[in-house]
Amino acid sequence: MLRPGPALWVETGAAILGIWGVWDLGSGLRRGYFSGVVSTLLYVYLCAAKGIYADAVINGWYTIMGFVGWFSWRQRQVVSEASLVQAMTRQGLFMGVGFGILAWVFFWVLLSFYTDSSVVILDTTTSALAITAMLWMAAGYTWNWPLWLIINLLSIGLYFHKGMFPTAFQYGVFAGLAVRGWWKWTPKLGS
Repeated sequence: MLRPGPALWVETGAAILGIWGVWDLGSGLRRGYFSGVVSTLLYVYLCAAKGIYADAVINGWYTIMGFVGWFSWRQRQVVSEASLVQAMTRQGLFMGVGFGILAWVFFWVLLSFYTDSSVVILDTTTSALAITAMLWMAAGYTWNWPLWLIINLLSIGLYFHKGMFPTAFQYGVFAGLAVRGWWKWTPKLGS
């Protein structure tokens, strides 16, 4: 009988923690950053081991932004409960899109010329979009949720292709949670 190896258990645990973190963040609970950080630290290792190099880097980015989000969320709570969620600003839009484009070019060059990646375009695209989405989430912009929905749908195929089935499942759940987060955050703009 075939037994799951340690990597499968680590991946399953990382997926569960990731789902828990996104659920909490979508509910407006700051503690979601904690389980998210643990999950993303595990995914740095898991993605690198599977040759999904840009996603390994982006999980490092998620980890850093998890700490940024934790502290900026707290700061926004001190200023005003209503400022936890905000409409997109011109500056936020341009900053997010600009960083996303720079990240896409960086990852494409890196993966195309310096790695043995077999998923250059998909890995580059999901990672570059995630940079924008994480910036917007940390800032409390509601537009982070529809962007996460796109990223999650693309990621299902990426992880399925790489044989990381618990992670592909996680991204399916993340897609539903992105819709939920968008739904829960949007009415807060009027309050």
